[in-house]
Amino acid sequence: MSYRKKVKAEVSDIVDVQYQNKFAQIASLVGPCRLFGILGRGSAKTTDIQVERLIDIMYDMPGAPCAWVADTFSNLTANVLPAVLEGLERKGFREGIHYVIEKEPPTFTDKEKEALPDWLRPHFWKPFNKLVSYKRTIIFFTGMNVRFGSLDRPSSLAGSSVVHLFGDEAKYFKEEKIANQLKAVRGYRTQYGHSVYYRGVTFTSDIADPSHIGEYDWMRKEVRNMNIDKILLIMKVGLVYNEALQEFIVAKQEYQKNPTAANATTYKNKLKTANLWKARWVELRRMDDARTFFLRASSYVNVDILTEGWFADAIAADFNDLRTAILSCKPSLKSGDRFYAALGEQHFYKDGINEDAYDQLGLLDKEDCRVLKYLNLYKPLHLGIDFGNMCSLSVAQEDRVQGRECLRVLKFLHTLAPEYLVELGEKFRNYFAPMQNKTVHLFYDRAGNSYKMVQKDQATEFKRAIERDKDGKRTGWTVILESIGQGNIGQPEEYDFMLKLLSGSNPRLPIILIDYYAAKHLRQSLEGARTKIKSGVVFKDKRSEQLPIDQLPSQSTNPSDSFKYLLMTKQRRKIAKGKVPIAGTFADPSIV
Repeated sequence: MSYRKKVKAEVSDIVDVQYQNKFAQIASLVGPCRLFGILGRGSAKTTDIQVERLIDIMYDMPGAPCAWVADTFSNLTANVLPAVLEGLERKGFREGIHYVIEKEPPTFTDKEKEALPDWLRPHFWKPFNKLVSYKRTIIFFTGMNVRFGSLDRPSSLAGSSVVHLFGDEAKYFKEEKIANQLKAVRGYRTQYGHSVYYRGVTFTSDIADPSHIGEYDWMRKEVRNMNIDKILLIMKVGLVYNEALQEFIVAKQEYQKNPTAANATTYKNKLKTANLWKARWVELRRMDDARTFFLRASSYVNVDILTEGWFADAIAADFNDLRTAILSCKPSLKSGDRFYAALGEQHFYKDGINEDAYDQLGLLDKEDCRVLKYLNLYKPLHLGIDFGNMCSLSVAQEDRVQGRECLRVLKFLHTLAPEYLVELGEKFRNYFAPMQNKTVHLFYDRAGNSYKMVQKDQATEFKRAIERDKDGKRTGWTVILESIGQGNIGQPEEYDFMLKLLSGSNPRLPIILIDYYAAKHLRQSLEGARTKIKSGVVFKDKRSEQLPIDQLPSQSTNPSDSFKYLLMTKQRRKIAKGKVPIAGTFADPSIV
């Protein structure tokens, strides 16, 4: 079992040898109070860097209250928390042994305490802060407890007083919102003011692109708060301490093999030297002007794990994406390069959460459609689907806003190969199970009808995946296929249509509102889609669809195609082209 003793000013007798990539090694070597890391995709930001800091703080501040913030609760439960638990598992920490999730920590009788291992005996899982509820909280055996919350639900961390704040994918944190959360990093100075990590933060992310709605470049400002000379001094002392520690380990092993007086003297001297350098290293890290460490690094810091083939695939897929997401270079995409050029903040809403429904969810619970504030359980749903190795599903409902027709995109769902339409249908049914109206209008690419005559077309297959379960039993849902006989939708037509639709220049086209959080991948896809000009004609740059499959949801144009099929119905296309006369004019056949 892999574990470490509480960090002290003295060298531990137990040494834990584990792999760390280059950035993680530097982060551990500096050990700052405030860490800000802009790192390329696949650099193990959460599983290695964040979790390593979490473990260090767990030993250095036993019993301390901490918090972990994400952009959305769904991202927290679907991506962040699993990555944290994976990182803990990889480093030898087991649920029920080293930590508990949303449970009261165990208590021990005096007899049981005596039987406990040395590493657990001093702590007994006692948080210093009083916990009214264990909901959305992980408690470690040292008593340190981490409360998880999200910026889409500010109340999830309201009233908290913590000594350290963690956050991943920080580019999605609006500066004003995260600044408000930072006010909670306070208190408990008497108990934890000795720690280097007291009143600190750990934020990581890939590089933000300010031309994308919902991405914020606030982290790069922290470079101004870093004293490079002091950081370099800490690194130098840390390296010397590391060498002294290695010499101590060798001396200890030699003494254990051959316990002579000479070896005992060497062992004690090496221990004394190692302790001396560790004390110097810790003291330097406590200096006010050494509190902040900012570093930007590419995905190549983790090349030993990712392998050359991973980078070759990324380079072949999309060089522009390589520069930002892989190499962490400053984005060069201008807003005028967007395929959805008229897309703006007015098309997204951030108040789409039903707080009462969310309050019923725990960290390990799966949410359903009851958390969608603007969903009407008694009205039919409109689905736009794009088929492929990533199947994308935009879920919408008709509404009226300010007296105008509105199409509100409430949720985005997807599957990645080898999952396909059966799995996507099951995801849809599970999420929208509480719906009272189980009628669905399905919009899709004309290719979905390619094999309709032999009942093998994708549209019919997805219809069946919703209407029947895996055993062939009726589910109560009814799917109406709306794109039968649909003509091809070319990219130049899509570009012109979306300009008219999103600009609001044609009042006969609906207002578009997209849930900022529940349709996150759709938002990222619409914001990131770029133009490609051929002979003066605008096309959508689809190279991102060749990225490794796990990157498709957040980095490719696939989700945007489901949005296209949802919106570009036959009637709306005619309206955009001016082929449907306005009622009440002489062009209207009803006027005689």
